[in-house]
Amino acid sequence: MSAVVFNSLVKQPRPVLLRYLASVLSVVAALMLTLSARALFASTAYSLFLAAVMFSSWYGGLTPGLLAILFSLLALDRYFVSPELIGVLSRDKFIHLSIFLFAAGIINHLNRARMRAERSLLESHQELQSEVDKRTADLQHANDTLRRLSGQLMRIQDEERRRMARLLHETIAQTLAVLKMDLAVVKRHGKWNALEGREALQEAATLSDECIREVRTLSYLLHPPLLDEAGLCSALQWYAAGFEQRSGIETKLDLPAELGRLPQNIEIAVFRLVQECLTNIHRHAESPDARIRITKTDSSLVVEVSDSGHGMPAQAESETGNSRELLGVGIMGMRERVQQLSGHMEIQSGPGGTRVQATLPFQEMGLCVQSGS
Repeated sequence: MSAVVFNSLVKQPRPVLLRYLASVLSVVAALMLTLSARALFASTAYSLFLAAVMFSSWYGGLTPGLLAILFSLLALDRYFVSPELIGVLSRDKFIHLSIFLFAAGIINHLNRARMRAERSLLESHQELQSEVDKRTADLQHANDTLRRLSGQLMRIQDEERRRMARLLHETIAQTLAVLKMDLAVVKRHGKWNALEGREALQEAATLSDECIREVRTLSYLLHPPLLDEAGLCSALQWYAAGFEQRSGIETKLDLPAELGRLPQNIEIAVFRLVQECLTNIHRHAESPDARIRITKTDSSLVVEVSDSGHGMPAQAESETGNSRELLGVGIMGMRERVQQLSGHMEIQSGPGGTRVQATLPFQEMGLCVQSGS
């Protein structure tokens, strides 16, 4: 409220005519009141005129205040001295007028000083506001730059995951497959009289099978080929089934009957969001089940992942707090991915479980028929 009053009194100058009119009217009002109560103001006739001078100086400034002093002197000389003393400067009249002029001058000076202080305060306020606006713009520019850098790092990370997955599949996995075939040839045609040699060969073949499975799983987790070849729906079906098999957590997947092929950045963001949520459920929630639900509207995709675990610490639900120490950078990464796509994410957690919901805008592309869930 005080800021509004300050702005209205200092920032917005009053019209010149209004300031002078207020000065004249204040003197007229002081004259009428003093005349109507002449007996009350017999010895202090100038008191209301001082009030008029004070109001004129406050409202109109220096010149209207001086004008009020002049009109007040004329009114006092005309209406409040003896007729024979009008225009005559007697000793008593000189003392009264001197006192009035001294008091009026002090009032005018104080109001002038107040106006200078207000003007100085206004200039300081404007400078401070300008500096705040500049710092805010710099901060916004820095945030935008960091957001662009974060998005670029995420794209580079996704590309690196895709490259590493392809390298694992085309090099190590192929080498292990050849090793497995060589061990099979050795097993069929080799002569092993010692039991230890046969057991070692069998163990080597078993280890090669396990390595092949691990490399393939790691390659698919880094970047599932289905995500590029068949789209989001098939990739989520494959990942949910694999997650349930590896973790023992019952995983329910609810997809629309038809899920269109979305832009690549949307499909990657949704897959990584689901992947991170399921990872957190497995590591932290101690939940027997997990539910993935995706709904599509004309302009947005809503992704919801929930569980029936013990919930999250309250600090981890917000972007601040101790979320980094509590759950690493997973939640921050999910939020950043969603914000990069102009979406928003909400986390609701309690003793009955946790629900993560992300809404992402998108534009329709082709259609990908969902064959089952």
